[in-house]
Amino acid sequence: MATVRLDRVSKSFGQVKALADVSFECGEGEFFTLFGPSGAGKTTTLELIAGINDRYHGDIYIGDRRMRGVPLQERDIAMAFENYALYPHMTVEENIGFPLRSPRAVSRTEAEINTRVREAADQLGIGQLLDRNPVQLSGGQKQRVSLARALVREPEVFLLDEPIAHLDAKLRAAARANLKDIAHRIGTTIIYVTHDYREALGMSDRICVLREGKVEQIGTPREIYGNPESDFVAHLIGDPVTNLIDGELVVDGDTLWFRSSAISIPLTEGTKARLKDRPTGVVRFGIRPKDVKAHVEEADGSVPMTVFSVERSVDTNLIHIDIGPTIIAAMAPERTALRAGDPVWLDFDADNAMFFDSTFEISK
Repeated sequence: MATVRLDRVSKSFGQVKALADVSFECGEGEFFTLFGPSGAGKTTTLELIAGINDRYHGDIYIGDRRMRGVPLQERDIAMAFENYALYPHMTVEENIGFPLRSPRAVSRTEAEINTRVREAADQLGIGQLLDRNPVQLSGGQKQRVSLARALVREPEVFLLDEPIAHLDAKLRAAARANLKDIAHRIGTTIIYVTHDYREALGMSDRICVLREGKVEQIGTPREIYGNPESDFVAHLIGDPVTNLIDGELVVDGDTLWFRSSAISIPLTEGTKARLKDRPTGVVRFGIRPKDVKAHVEEADGSVPMTVFSVERSVDTNLIHIDIGPTIIAAMAPERTALRAGDPVWLDFDADNAMFFDSTFEISK
């Protein structure tokens, strides 16, 4: 296994800048995830590390070796692609075993290769498909074959580009568990690309959030979820998404308030302490729906609102409130009978509130 380091890497496609001064280091044996929306630069970053694309500015290192000019076949990596990239004329067994039979691979007996192929296939639940050709497989099965072909090797670095994105929900959960188990057992460095925050939070040692080709934040899953450094990161992580409300911090007597056109929320002493370095004035207020409770009766400090819509689940209701510039969400117990147009009172847990500069336009 090896470290992977990017130092001020930039990449353009014509007039479009795909990456802009991207720097990070993935440690030996680390499960490091590149996370962000489509167009953030995740796959481009992976392709540059792999050597699929070799025109860029900056430096890329695998271990202590600078990758400038090093061809793909001389980089000790294995890569699984979102689009499978299977050989249609080969069976599943031949596709998975292909890297082990390459002239550049470590010499192994056919029995050793067959054992490794069978183990990789069984780990991903495709052991019964080894005699089939790719044309006979579903999209999810093809994706697992692609992943098994990467995992069957023992490279210094695995590069995994949304390898389970096309699996159904049940298979995706199982594949996440398998990947995490495999990563723990083999101890190899893994750089993983996803736009699914659940995968990023559930599997990673650290996460690098990319936005329009730039690094937005790097941290552990706990740091990324609990302490997002921007409204963009807060908005990406979580379902339902974080409520973001534009307003002002205002001092009134001894109390610090957040006030917008629709709501006024007194902030706690603990929150005031966290805001000691932020001046009063314009701010973007963030709070997750789990920290906003909806009640059918007024309580001290609650904010009166009107229900816009309700999403019902087994044990809770997600209440949507139209506050003009945006729609916010709150949680109510399942037994609470609320419908669109009903009055409701909201309690905001200000201790869990977040405060940001505004970096993008909020829309309904």
